[in-house]
Amino acid sequence: MFKIKEDLSALEIVDCTLREGEQQSGVRFSAEDKIYLLHQLEEFGIQIVEVGHPGISPEDEEICSRVIKAARSAKTLAHSRATVEEVQAAARVGADWVGIWGSVNPISLKTKWTNKSLDDICRLIYQAISEAKRLGLRVRLTLEDASRSDWTVLNQTARIAIEAGADRISLADTVGIWEPTSCHQLVSRAVTEWKHPVEVHCHNDFGLALANTLAAVDAGAQAVDVSILGIGERVGITDLLQLAVVLEESRGEQRFHLQKISSLADAVKNATGYNPDELRPVIGKNAFTHTSKYHRNAVIKNPVSYEPFPPKKVGRKRKIINNRPPLREPRLPVKLKISCPFKKESSELKYHRDGPGDRWVLIDHRVDKRASFYMMRRTIDKGMKPHSFGKHVDTHTHHCDSTLIFMGNEPDGSGLTCMVYLNGEEKVVHSPATIFIPAKAEHTYSYVSGTGDIYNIVLAPNYNESLYEKTEIPVIFP
Repeated sequence: MFKIKEDLSALEIVDCTLREGEQQSGVRFSAEDKIYLLHQLEEFGIQIVEVGHPGISPEDEEICSRVIKAARSAKTLAHSRATVEEVQAAARVGADWVGIWGSVNPISLKTKWTNKSLDDICRLIYQAISEAKRLGLRVRLTLEDASRSDWTVLNQTARIAIEAGADRISLADTVGIWEPTSCHQLVSRAVTEWKHPVEVHCHNDFGLALANTLAAVDAGAQAVDVSILGIGERVGITDLLQLAVVLEESRGEQRFHLQKISSLADAVKNATGYNPDELRPVIGKNAFTHTSKYHRNAVIKNPVSYEPFPPKKVGRKRKIINNRPPLREPRLPVKLKISCPFKKESSELKYHRDGPGDRWVLIDHRVDKRASFYMMRRTIDKGMKPHSFGKHVDTHTHHCDSTLIFMGNEPDGSGLTCMVYLNGEEKVVHSPATIFIPAKAEHTYSYVSGTGDIYNIVLAPNYNESLYEKTEIPVIFP
């Protein structure tokens, strides 16, 4: 068992959301989104941010340049391969740091380089670092796949990098195979023998990125890499939000504004389309939900009984579920089932009153207990009088994404006009039209005129349970 490091005042948290996050499948940020996230990170308390990899294309160089110019308080780092040309690109965009990376173990020499020996790679690394120092950049050298590399190779490369002027050496657990003990051993050896600042970059393939990051901190690492929600290559890296909570709750490190955690998570979800599962620590839908009667009673008396920290500390609310769900019919093995939609007025829903036309519930937990989403169709036929209904839906928010679809009765889908409100913005909508509604976005709609169908799809099987309450139920302890 290793000793826990108590003084973390010198520890640097390097956020990689804008660079590593773009290696998550399907993710690429606009310059505007990167700038928005950068400012959110600065407000949260992050002091150094990776902005991207400017050397891979003129477009990426332009985006990195715009993001760096927009930085207010954070230092910026640009990613670079071990080439003079890419280092020069990092300098052109105005980065404070360049993060040069190189792969030096046998696996890498066989798969990532063409006819290059270890000596060749070390020569390239030396030249790239020398150029970076000439240009006035601070340098981090990342030894990719360090967790599967022989110490002799790591030691040789690191010492060459230090000689060339590298300010920090990063050990990357590129395929996420470290366990806390093996991570601590390697980082501790590097810190002791190199007597030079060490950083770690932990991937989460075995679900141990957070544990390994903490082990590295205890071993003396000066800097650790994170991203919002842990987004990144494959299954990502250490989650900034989880690490920030652990550092405050377990290590007494109060540098971050934890109240902003929910807004940080929402920003990344909206920018990427990535929705973490409901069991995810800190920001998952169920993180502060209590269902067992024994747990409920204890939490009402004192939340400390079943909560590691108050939900409001991270911008969340406690939820107590009083009703145990009924025993379900068997769902396995999966079989074909034909169900029947039903007609029901919308007054059955919270924040709704009966509206125009006929409302059909096409699918939800009542139509098929296996359903994972809700879908409604409201049909407004030719007998409706325009403006005969006022607003029949109050503003409301869901914990999941949803959508409104408007289709008029004309052959081209026109013929229906409605009003839609979303997060403070109200617009007249003429069919055909689709409105995507991100989770937590306050919204409503109302009928204006015409005939056609209005569809509402909510990515939860029970509409009412997908809603956030408009007021927080008071609890004894905050």
